[in-house]
Amino acid sequence: MSRGSAAVSPGGQRDFFRWVHSRLRAGDERFVQLGTVEASLAAGVEALATSVRRSVWHVTQVPHWQEARAARALATLEDRRDLDTRYVTDPRSLTRLPMLGSLHPLGRVAHVVGPLLLVDARVVFVGAPHGDPQAGQVWRSTSPAVVGAAAACFEAVWAASEAVHEPGEEPTFSPRMVEIGFLLTDGATDAEIARELGVSARTVSAEVAEIVRRLGARNRSHAIALIGGGTR
Repeated sequence: MSRGSAAVSPGGQRDFFRWVHSRLRAGDERFVQLGTVEASLAAGVEALATSVRRSVWHVTQVPHWQEARAARALATLEDRRDLDTRYVTDPRSLTRLPMLGSLHPLGRVAHVVGPLLLVDARVVFVGAPHGDPQAGQVWRSTSPAVVGAAAACFEAVWAASEAVHEPGEEPTFSPRMVEIGFLLTDGATDAEIARELGVSARTVSAEVAEIVRRLGARNRSHAIALIGGGTR
């Protein structure tokens, strides 16, 4: 995939987010403010993931690694064939977070204006775009009008998106490597990672060395920085 070719006209998205934020400024009671994205995910993502019955449609702009980590319970739902799970992010995310495409191997990329999460076509979580005074905050709505507008916005983004991986192309990192990546950025040692994953420390050491190699990192510390969104 040519990741730079995924840019699309953001008119529909911009219209949706302008409308949402005009409603927020007006104090529209259909929206409930939940706090920061990371705090909201940490507080309720496990319960939210457990509650899903039909679909999870998720759009991220350029997330922080901490946000990806907090939302990984939603990412695991992509393995369930009984659910309609869709994930779209901005192409810049794949450069900033080199493991993101492996966390969401079926994900897609497109120009993204703002963050959006739609669950079971009944509840929507929406955030403010980067640069907005309220960026980093998230609101929830169950209003049919808001949910319907969010679904139309997502469908437009999805229709213009491109797959992160070509058919038959394997992700750069295995699921275990991604999990090790999360633990590395938590500061865990090889022994601690081994206990957490139920494997030998030697296996972890080999996996870490392979992660360093695949990242093109200079060493373990550099790899950890890159995983978390640091510069090369």
